Amino acid sequence: MRTEPQGDRDERVRAAVRAHIAAQDVPPPDLARIVGRAEAAARPRRRPGWVVHAVAAAVAVVVCGTVTAVAVTRSETHYGLAPVYSPDRIPDFTQLPGPEVVWPDAVRRLPIKLPDGSFYRITDTMDGDDLLVISQGREAGPLFFNPDTAAVRRAATPSISDGLAAPKVTTALVAGDRVVWFVTGRRAGKEVREAWTAPLAGGAATKLADLPHSAVQQRGVLAGDALIWEEYVAEGKDAAVIKRLSLRDGKVGDVPGSRGYWLSTIPGWITSQYGGSPFGGVAERAGTIVEVATGRRLQWKSNDEMVSSVYCGPDWCTGWNVANSAAIQDLDGGDYVDLKQMGSLSPGLEGRLATGQLGQRQIVWDRGSGRAAEIKQQGTPGDRIGAFDPAFSNFGDWGEGGPIRVWLTQDGTPMMLDLKRLW
Repeated sequence: MRTEPQGDRDERVRAAVRAHIAAQDVPPPDLARIVGRAEAAARPRRRPGWVVHAVAAAVAVVVCGTVTAVAVTRSETHYGLAPVYSPDRIPDFTQLPGPEVVWPDAVRRLPIKLPDGSFYRITDTMDGDDLLVISQGREAGPLFFNPDTAAVRRAATPSISDGLAAPKVTTALVAGDRVVWFVTGRRAGKEVREAWTAPLAGGAATKLADLPHSAVQQRGVLAGDALIWEEYVAEGKDAAVIKRLSLRDGKVGDVPGSRGYWLSTIPGWITSQYGGSPFGGVAERAGTIVEVATGRRLQWKSNDEMVSSVYCGPDWCTGWNVANSAAIQDLDGGDYVDLKQMGSLSPGLEGRLATGQLGQRQIVWDRGSGRAAEIKQQGTPGDRIGAFDPAFSNFGDWGEGGPIRVWLTQDGTPMMLDLKRLW
């Protein structure tokens, strides 16, 4: 039997998609760009400290329920994710070493302050040695900070701080070869909320957009070539809508069909499940999660053993049972596993990681390899941080979808685990 070479098949698919685009009176937004990204994804590139996967891409136009999107179907390695019922992949959570033993290359020591004496918050990590941080001083943009050498480089250029009084940076993230951030302040006595971007390698900062009030109050996360966040528009279960800022043209708008959705613990995904107390006292037993960049929709439902609704990523869900033990399951409610300890976990980092608390232990569990570590908060923040003690949780981005975890050693030294560098 004659087999068509993979390269020929990919090119044939791309040619068909381009023909489809050309035949449209109004080409679907971003489709040509996504074809280009699919082609680029097929070319391997080096990323220091990361696992590199070669990706072969094909593109299709899909309509996903009420969310219409252009989806990219990729044949890619999902970090070797193991099935949840595999007994050799469920660690003994009562006998876990620290992250410095399990993932020594992903652990770094941090200084208490920046070289200028200001406190800081880590918002993202990068391929090299720099961290993206927000100074609690009067910076108009984030800083690139190397904690090993104490080198600091500003992302903002004079164009942003010109005329901006009392600046305060909120969200700051790495987006490909650029950094994007939100900043508030006053210009000519008027309060402003703005989005800015600058090259990682250095260069002029560019204003992307003037932002609505909600943008700087909520956690922003990446979703493809956009930043998304929640905006509260009403009261009740459907109180939120997901807002989107395009990093290509600075346009701000709603994600179509996102009324009643909330950010999930996995950046780029949104969920129909409300994360707070159930409205009307009735827990949700089924729902939907959506990948905003592609429109991919997945349905989930709780296993009958779960006492309430579950929290899902694209591969698995977590919750707790009637004995208040943490448990995991597949999206369809199958492959239920009781972890035999009280606690709560959250799917993270594209669904491979489970992070949270089991018993009195803060854990990071890589479900792909089965390895896990316990983060032990040994020191007292006040020993080293003093007046900053109440805000220690802001030292690192402790959000469930954040890229790091921070803890103190016995002598009060901050340590950081970079979740992106576990492989």
